[in-house]
Amino acid sequence: MGLPSVNGLAMQSTGVASFRKMTPGMLESQRLAMANDIVKTTKAEVAITLKKAAPALGIDGTAYHILDILIGLTRADDWKQDRRPLVAISNDKLAEYVCRSTRTVIRALKRLVEVGILAYRDSSTGRRFIYRNGASGEIDRGYGFDFSPARQRIDEIKRIGEEFQARVRAEQEAKRTVNRLSRAIVDACRTGQNEGVDCTVFLEELSAIMETPMLLLERADKISKLYELIVEELAEENAKDEQTTSEFNEYAQMSGDHDIDVTPYNITTHQTPINSKTRQPSNDGYLNSNSASNEASKIALEKDQSSKFSAKSNAPAQLQSRQVGQLDNGLSEHLSAISIGLIDSATTETQEMLGMQFSSWFELAQSGEQLRLAIGLSEDGWKQAVVTLGEKMAAAVLVVTVEKTLRDPEGISRPAGYFRACVDRAKDGKLALHKSLYGLALG
Repeated sequence: MGLPSVNGLAMQSTGVASFRKMTPGMLESQRLAMANDIVKTTKAEVAITLKKAAPALGIDGTAYHILDILIGLTRADDWKQDRRPLVAISNDKLAEYVCRSTRTVIRALKRLVEVGILAYRDSSTGRRFIYRNGASGEIDRGYGFDFSPARQRIDEIKRIGEEFQARVRAEQEAKRTVNRLSRAIVDACRTGQNEGVDCTVFLEELSAIMETPMLLLERADKISKLYELIVEELAEENAKDEQTTSEFNEYAQMSGDHDIDVTPYNITTHQTPINSKTRQPSNDGYLNSNSASNEASKIALEKDQSSKFSAKSNAPAQLQSRQVGQLDNGLSEHLSAISIGLIDSATTETQEMLGMQFSSWFELAQSGEQLRLAIGLSEDGWKQAVVTLGEKMAAAVLVVTVEKTLRDPEGISRPAGYFRACVDRAKDGKLALHKSLYGLALG
């Protein structure tokens, strides 16, 4: 069957071969590449922006590797507004660079075009090449991959990258919040149960939050609200206990039921005539007191020598003795009521001042030198506190002192003296440090 003719001339058909099947994303990239209002930018700015936004655009693996190679092959001068950022390289050469198959390279290039970073600039034969002017170095003729879409979308891509980075940071902070507050909730419930508060409902709520599938940000928000609720509950219970104790003490002072007669023992106390008759003459009293003093000095010297010997010969025994002393003073009970998560939640201003977080007891102990300097505490005063209370308890008292000083500078005029007073109260078992931490966390 012959071809139809017009005016006796046979029509000739010309077949046009297509390189690829076009998609809406590829067509949008071609449109951006033909824009006339060229955006001013630089190669460095585009490279940094694309690498930051790559995860948000779904560019990873081989596609990211190829993107890095293509940007590197472009010249900085080609990113000027009166030029076009072209790069010409074959698929086979790219496959050799990234150690992947040619088909994998083709799919990665297609991905870069569809997300609006590259545009195809094809020659009639499909071959990629660039001819430059020998004098100026400008591109006279060039075919390959065109970065004009990325240049036109630089502001949009930058915003995408910033939003992605902010979302990643928020998720990381939410993950840290979940881990930190979940431990703090368990510790707070344990402390509350030791003080007679039923915390079963809170623990069940925590388990439900951790086991229910939800977004990380939502889980962090629920755990934060639960932790605030627990702190408020324990603070109210502590306030009730303190009010009851205060009322009882006031009643005892008014009634006099608990008053007893005590004979003064201090020799500086004014003596009544009856007591003065029982005392020895002044000379005998001096001799007796002098003898007692000499005897006490001998005993103290023997104890000092024996303690030095035991310290050199049996260090574990000395440590055990020190731990027993802490148990006698009630320090271990107070320390068990304190967690590093509670300290981390209660000392936000101190952490901001130091530029660090107290995620472990080791980090808190390492910051002891900076904390003591912050309140003007001497090195000897800090060492004495560590010997008296132990490193953990001393560090906990110190960081609470610093936090209170930062929050209320006028309320604590002498922070170092306040710290020493807290150490003395802790040594006597009268320092409820966990209540101070709850108050700081709630405040």
